[in-house]
Amino acid sequence: MDKVCVLLASSFTGLRQSLLQLMENENWIKVVGTSSLARDVVEMTKNLGPDVVVIDYDLPDKFVEICRVLLSIDPAIKIVVLSVLDPIRQMATELLLERKTSDPAAIKWISKNSRPSELLEAISKSRLKQLH
Repeated sequence: MDKVCVLLASSFTGLRQSLLQLMENENWIKVVGTSSLARDVVEMTKNLGPDVVVIDYDLPDKFVEICRVLLSIDPAIKIVVLSVLDPIRQMATELLLERKTSDPAAIKWISKNSRPSELLEAISKSRLKQLH
């Protein structure tokens, strides 16, 4: 089975390193890049074509705009958002409603306080092209 290609994005070095270590221990995941800047996430997505972008909601810049751009680059891309805020789910709904081809499986929200297995499960489900 092919590996799931993942791009990690967080402005917090410790979080990026922890996620990278977690994913490198999984033989079915290939981390294609890491970034601390939104503009780099967009460029890396264009150049590296990840299946999944794991992005920290606290990444500087306009989060919703970043997601729109990523989905315009590759409508099949899956975005896993790490956040401590529950109201953020509403933003995901709004984003999907604004898209012409609404795909409720495009974005998955995971709490930064969740178990690592929840993040790995969300990435694993991207193989099926469905995060929910």
